[in-house]
Parts: sequence; structure tokens; C-alpha cells
Amino acid sequence: MSKEKIIEQAEKLIQAGKIDKAIKEYEKLVIEDPSDMRAKLKVGDLYSKIKSIPSAIKIYREVAETYAKEDFHLKAIAVLKTILKLSPTSIDINEKLGEMYHRVGLETDAINQYYIVASYYDNKGMTKEALAIRKKILDVDPANTTGRIRMAELMQAEGNVEASIKEYERTAEILIAKKNKEGLIEVYEKMLYYRPDNTDMLIKLCHIYFEKREFKKALRRLEAASTKVKKNLDVVELWAEALLEDRQVDASRRKFRELYIESLEAGDAERAARIYSRILQEFNDDQDYLNDLNEIQKNTGVGHSKEAPKYRQDFEKTESAIDLSKFEESLKKK
Repeated sequence: MSKEKIIEQAEKLIQAGKIDKAIKEYEKLVIEDPSDMRAKLKVGDLYSKIKSIPSAIKIYREVAETYAKEDFHLKAIAVLKTILKLSPTSIDINEKLGEMYHRVGLETDAINQYYIVASYYDNKGMTKEALAIRKKILDVDPANTTGRIRMAELMQAEGNVEASIKEYERTAEILIAKKNKEGLIEVYEKMLYYRPDNTDMLIKLCHIYFEKREFKKALRRLEAASTKVKKNLDVVELWAEALLEDRQVDASRRKFRELYIESLEAGDAERAARIYSRILQEFNDDQDYLNDLNEIQKNTGVGHSKEAPKYRQDFEKTESAIDLSKFEESLKKK
């Protein structure tokens, strides 16, 4: 019997409501020509019509795979979407659909499908699978910082801390380019958890908190720093300023004094002079305190014998010393 005759006979059976027999007729065409995707799709449609869902899905999967291999991506997409209507929880189909969308340049649709898969793996605690799908998301959208952060977290969960840190670093670069300070805060906080000795990163994070005038958050991070980092003079200076801005005057006074002494001991005359000027500005009503600082400078034998008087003269002339903005600028230049 010719192909046309078989189709004609099958359609009559369908109209008569004899779907099972119609399926057998169309299957004759598939056996005769396995590459006849139209006939296969018709078989799948008929199985779906009689609610034989597993059989329908099996046929549709075969057709979608053939279309994908032959680069008929739009046709593959249409068939995959049909499968999802019949079986919404077929996560592997979401992933294949994402791949097809990516191939035809529908990046947003691709990412949406990948997110469905990622969410499923996250909820099931399937870390390796979740990591693999996150990589696909980043293949589609390398600047996706949310995806990169999540991938870094998954790498941590797998115990691959070094790879995780590198992913955070890439994320930070993207966020800096985007001038996304909120995102940078999240990334720096996460990185400092694993790299508490990263002084440069701590300072960058505190600068953002300073700009946002969130001094308590800056102080919390400074207090959590490692002993080594806390000895860094730039960090101590930030700390003193944060305490002052947070109106912890006595604590700030002590921290400035500590910084002043450490600057002298380090032979950092410029910093010592600057800190002395800050002390004049903020604590000039405490002459005993200033006399004590002068005595420390004399006893130390090093320091700012030339610089300090100049700073003091400038202060007395302008009635102001280095303000917070100048202080921040000085740090940026270092």
C-alpha cells in the first residue's frame, strides 16, 4: 500500500475513534522509513490523544534528538516544549531546551530553562549537578554575577576553596566595571571569610561602607580581621576614623593614639604628622592628651619633628585639618 493510502486509512480510523488502529497504520510508515519525522510525530500525537503519555514522550524524545542532530533547532524546541506540557517535571528536557535556545541565540530563554534545572538540583542537594548547570548559565551569560556567586558557593560546598576564590575574584572584576557596590560588598564579605589576611580587600570593603556611611558595618569587619591585618597602619587609621564617625569618641581617641605611636615607631613621619593633625582637630580641648603625645614623640627619637609643626600651623590658620574625604583620598593614592 502506498504512503498516501496508509495516511488516508489512518485518518478514517481516527475519525471513527479507532485511535489504536490508526497508530498501527502510522507505525507502518515509520518502519518503512525511520527518517520520516512527520509520521513519528503523528504517532506521538495519537499516543498523547489516548493518554498513553509514556509512549508519546518516548516518540517525542526520539524526534527531538533527531532534529537536534540535524541542526533543526527550532523544530527540536517545538517538540521539547510539547514534552514539557505532558511531563513538566522532566528536568533533563528543560536542560535540552536550554541548549537549543542557546544555539539559536535566545539567551534569555536559555537561562530561564537552566535556572529551572539549577533550582531543582539545589533543592535536591545535588551539588555536582548544580555546579554543572551553573557553568552552562555562565557559558550563555559570562557577566551574570548572581550565577558566578552561586557557582563559587557550590565550589566551596565541594571543598574546592581555591577555585571558589578565583570565581569570586572574577565576579568582583565584573562588579567593579558595573560600579555595583552592593554586589561588591557581598563578594568581599564572602572572600574575607576565606581570606581574612587580605588587607587590600578589607580596606576596599571598608571604603564602600564609609561611602554608604555604614560605619558600624566597617567596624564589625575591622574587629573580625586577623591579628596580622590589625597591625597594618592603613587599617588602624580606618579603624580610628570609623570609631570617630560612629561617635565612639574615647575609643577613637585611644585608636588614634595607638596609630600615632605605631607611626613614630615605624618611622612614618608623614602619617604621624597627619594623625597629629587629626588629633588637633578632634581632641584639641584635651591639652594633657596632646602634651602626652608630644612627650611620646620626644622619647621615641623618631617621627615628625619637621612635619608636625607645619601641620599644626596649617590647622591654626584654617581652623580645620584633614577631613574624612581627604583621608580617603590619601588612602586611594597608596
